[in-house]
Amino acid sequence: MRKECDLSIIVPCLNEAENVEQVLENILQVTDKIQDCASEIIVVDDQSEDDTFNIAQKFILSRNLEDRIFLIRRNLKRRGYGAVVRYGVAHAYGRYAIFVSADMVDPIEHLPVFYQMMESGGGVDLVQCSRYQTPGDTDTIPFIYKFWQFFYRRLVKLILGTALSDTTYAFKMFKRRELLAMGLAQNRFSISPEITFKVILSNGKVESFAAPQSTRVFGVSKFKFTKEAFGYGYVLFRALLHRIGIVLWF
Repeated sequence: MRKECDLSIIVPCLNEAENVEQVLENILQVTDKIQDCASEIIVVDDQSEDDTFNIAQKFILSRNLEDRIFLIRRNLKRRGYGAVVRYGVAHAYGRYAIFVSADMVDPIEHLPVFYQMMESGGGVDLVQCSRYQTPGDTDTIPFIYKFWQFFYRRLVKLILGTALSDTTYAFKMFKRRELLAMGLAQNRFSISPEITFKVILSNGKVESFAAPQSTRVFGVSKFKFTKEAFGYGYVLFRALLHRIGIVLWF
């Protein structure tokens, strides 16, 4: 029987057969370094058309990790990244949660620092990995993303009154129950700013940690800016409506 734990690491997967085994190995190595932290890994397979599920299952069984890594197949109609991670968060048991991309672009070596920041006693509600604080950290980000991120950050500051160095990166640690209580609704990558905006609007404390993301080695990225731009605009508009009291978001 599963028990409550300190940290839930959600790994959304869609056709990640080439990456899933290595990303799980990497996560295990990093979580072993987090002191006084009982963690779980939740792999959510979004109806992959390749061998992702079977490879993950074989990895778990061969290492006797059934009490540490939990493999879930999401059989609902595909809706996108946000729908997958929401599914994982709903099945999690941790006080804190974080999403880790199966393509290994996230700097998971910093997970111990994220956890320490959450546990620091400073009332931190969310730790956001920022790719825009340190010169050179944006080298792996395409120019078009950096161009629009520049304007998006300024709109966020204008609307929410809070300056954020990175508003869209999904690599962040947050209080799981509190976010579930406020409700998460976005089905695509816009779930990332939705989480951050709701923490801010609830007067939560957001801290940033500067680190670059890496680049995908195998497979093709599921992120398409043309498909995600509307969602990013929508969640910011909802945040505006909530802040001025027209339509409450939670």
